Amino acid sequence: MLTFPPDFSFVIQVVSFLLLWAALKRLAFDPILGVLAQREARTLGNLKTAETLRLEAQAVEEKYETSLRYVRQTVLVESDAARKRNETEQQRELTNAHEAAEAELAKLRADISAQVAAAQQTLAGEARAIGALMAERITGRRLA
Repeated sequence: MLTFPPDFSFVIQVVSFLLLWAALKRLAFDPILGVLAQREARTLGNLKTAETLRLEAQAVEEKYETSLRYVRQTVLVESDAARKRNETEQQRELTNAHEAAEAELAKLRADISAQVAAAQQTLAGEARAIGALMAERITGRRLA
């Protein structure tokens, strides 16, 4: 039972509690609180570092996307220009081939016309010779 004023054992209990509390504070509570504070500082530092890295990654990604759009646009323009050059070159080659074919055809027609004219002259001479031969045979005498 409590008595007033407290007796000496109460003072011993209070002093023992204070000594135990001081010892535990120095040996357990302060180191644990220090570890918790370091952990919180590292966690916050890591969060800040992660946020910084995320922002840097976003900036790099935006730069990459911009570069990619530029390269795609450049490739598109270059491919369109190359396609137009190829179409122009193809049209020019087709025109040249058509003109060469027309020239070859005209040459062949001229050659054939010359051959026909030569054949007609040869055949006309042969026809006259055959006609004269037939006339000689029919009349039985030599024609002059």
